[in-house]
Amino acid sequence: MFELRLNRPSSVQFSGAMASTAKDAQDLFSAMRSAYSKTPTRLKIIDVYVIYGLITALIQVVYMAMVGTFPFNAFLSGVLSCIGTSVLGGIFLNLLSE
Repeated sequence: MFELRLNRPSSVQFSGAMASTAKDAQDLFSAMRSAYSKTPTRLKIIDVYVIYGLITALIQVVYMAMVGTFPFNAFLSGVLSCIGTSVLGGIFLNLLSE
């Protein structure tokens, strides 16, 4: 009854699109890097603090997945405190950047 046909682009068109996407991504990262280099050191330190809190929460989640959740309340308090301090650091970062 119904027939589904997919129109696939040729490999030349696909590689051209990939090259364009890669160049756009490279331009985006270079623009972000140049804009971030102008950021004050105080804000960069808060950025590192927020990233540290999130990485610590991620390590706790991975550890919980490998070992188990016997003291679940300890896991929950550890992860939520890391995420909470990261959120508060982000709020502080927002206040300082204005």
